[in-house]
Amino acid sequence: MNKNFLYTAIGVAMLAVSVSSCDNSKGGKGPAAYESNSVEKASHVIEYTNLLIDIANKQNSYITRVAENADKIEKGLKNPSDRFAFIGVFPPSYFESPRAFNKVKPDEPVDELSSDDKKFFKEKWASYSASFKKVQDQYKQLSDYLKAEDYKDDKSAKGLALVDSIRSTTQQLMAEKVVLMKKVNEIADASEVIVLKESPLKDYIIAMKGDLKAVRDFVELVESSEGDYNAIKPKAEAAYAALEKAKEEHSQLNMDNAKKERKDGYYKSFYDRVGDFLIEAKKIMRDSAEKGKINENQAETLGRSYDSLISAYNSFNS
Repeated sequence: MNKNFLYTAIGVAMLAVSVSSCDNSKGGKGPAAYESNSVEKASHVIEYTNLLIDIANKQNSYITRVAENADKIEKGLKNPSDRFAFIGVFPPSYFESPRAFNKVKPDEPVDELSSDDKKFFKEKWASYSASFKKVQDQYKQLSDYLKAEDYKDDKSAKGLALVDSIRSTTQQLMAEKVVLMKKVNEIADASEVIVLKESPLKDYIIAMKGDLKAVRDFVELVESSEGDYNAIKPKAEAAYAALEKAKEEHSQLNMDNAKKERKDGYYKSFYDRVGDFLIEAKKIMRDSAEKGKINENQAETLGRSYDSLISAYNSFNS
């Protein structure tokens, strides 16, 4: 399954600033409700929206592997006598890191959100989480079914039904994610304008956000090649060159403000990871050009590198 489908709802991670606040934002609706917020209130709103994006990104690799495995398993169930029917099907795993007691939680929208938006996130996150859990449960059933080789008893009937259920639930999950991320981005953008206006870290944040988007666009471009890498090779090379140039420029920004805020180490770490991404991308581009396509492992490597950059970006802003 093309991972572009799974990236539809994933936006570049927003600014996360851990600043406490005691006031509520109750006036107005939509993004307008946050225009008069203080920096502290805007920061707390962004901390919450960033958390939702961070979780969605971390879940993405699991969902991708489930979708890819479902395709392989379906093919195997239709020809189970083939001794290679289920070769290469490895169970995906997902582990959510525990959060500190005083940190924001996805199922507890922060008080700085408007009443309407608190209600929205409370309901939509619960629904999205239920769909994600349902995918996990369905895939567990399918894995157990394969381990027990029950397809030998029912001519693969239950297995094929589970594959269909997984696809249906995944479609629902991604539709819910689109709705969630649209609201997240609207609110975070409105709040970010307030925070960046007075932030001594503004130049660094803008640089990192721009390069995160460039990395994401590059990954999506390469993955969109659909088995014909050379069809997008010129665009990939141009995107790579632009990212390489941006990395050189942004990694050399004046670090005085970053040092004052004790963020210079985090900033360097981010661009060290951009450098690692570029090295890995160059190898994959070379190999893909020779073979004519990018394989699943290479696509996953790029995806993991992107996730690593998001983590480094969030560390800078925490």
